[in-house]
Amino acid sequence: MTTESPADRVEDRAVSLPLRPFRALRYVPERVGDLAAVLGPADDVPTAEQAAALAAQHPHHCLHLEVPDPDGRSFRTAARLFRSWRAEGIIQMDIVPSCYVYAHRFMLAGHLRERLGVFLAASLDPHNGARLLPHEGTTQELVERRERQLEAVQAHAGAVYAVWNGEGALRQALEAIAAQERPLWYMERAGERQTFWAVSGRRAAELAALVALRPLVVADGHHRLEAAKRYAHRCVPTGSPEHPAAWVPIYVVDAADPALVVRPIHRLLRWLPCGWETLREHLANHTRIVRITPPPTPDMLISAAERLAMLPVGHALIVHSEECLEIMLPGGEGAEPDAIRVDRLVLRHVCAFNQAELERVVEYTPDVVEATRALQSGRAALAILLRPTPLQTVLAWAESGRLFPPKTTSFYPKVPQGLVFFDLADPLTLG
Repeated sequence: MTTESPADRVEDRAVSLPLRPFRALRYVPERVGDLAAVLGPADDVPTAEQAAALAAQHPHHCLHLEVPDPDGRSFRTAARLFRSWRAEGIIQMDIVPSCYVYAHRFMLAGHLRERLGVFLAASLDPHNGARLLPHEGTTQELVERRERQLEAVQAHAGAVYAVWNGEGALRQALEAIAAQERPLWYMERAGERQTFWAVSGRRAAELAALVALRPLVVADGHHRLEAAKRYAHRCVPTGSPEHPAAWVPIYVVDAADPALVVRPIHRLLRWLPCGWETLREHLANHTRIVRITPPPTPDMLISAAERLAMLPVGHALIVHSEECLEIMLPGGEGAEPDAIRVDRLVLRHVCAFNQAELERVVEYTPDVVEATRALQSGRAALAILLRPTPLQTVLAWAESGRLFPPKTTSFYPKVPQGLVFFDLADPLTLG
């Protein structure tokens, strides 16, 4: 006769939760060399052309799985590469299901920060699955592209980045793991440090149970999540909740993490709908211009953007080659995010751009330095710099079921692809 231990009961409960440990496929350092050479930016950063250029730098770069075939639609080459990497031992599956803790230490505005998060598998079951709340809308074309990629490759090389709003309990649990467990690897480059742990057994089950207590607000990876849902709906047999394709990998960070950063996404206009004097007059009729300065130098623009971020109510900087205007956005404190108000008031009303024109005229960047370069090079005729949307606003909107339009928020830093691979076709993925 055998007696079930308390640890066994904890692990059994974790298996029944909508969040659980999984058996990741991970790069074998001895086969690929420097991990930094094969890890990629988040999947919403590069275009297909940029992904191809980055992937070409290493034969086993994770972005090879993102590059479509020459027809621009299929992913047969990516699928073949993924299976060959498995067969050749370039990537190997972990022996036991684990939660994977990932720490990223980086500098921002002169301050050292370290974000801690954990990779888990989240159930996509529409009735009993994980509570994943989107905060932004998606683009049909990008969802369909991601779904075609999943169907061909049958694997995730990245994860949905989500925020857990639980008053710091998750951050505390992850700090304890980082202090007590030996990491699988760490690397330092360009002043940043990345560290990775695998946690199994009872500790992993407890982490999964903790995260499952609260809904999760999606920070990044909305297109990956929507594509995974569609793929699961089409391809998972009825009554097969343990099929790996019925799950999606997620990376969860505590909302109380001091290194969780939400940056604004600034607007760059390639050309103006009229002369600057006319546009300036329209702005004055519909907004309050609170400050007029000469065109700022790059350093001055960075300082101005930092000061803008500290203002308690909606402001924006309109930067032209002739002058810089600081405007107050109508709506007052606690209204819509500044990005929504700027798009509606400045782009659609003052500039009178329709949706088709917006897609041709407007570029987006979270980087003030890039905005400055675009102005200096003439690539942009106008830059509109915004305040960041407060994290609590993001969480409140998502929890109430409201969505921001795309290009409203930028969570920084992005979570690289290639840290863990999640095989949708291998029944051992879930243990």
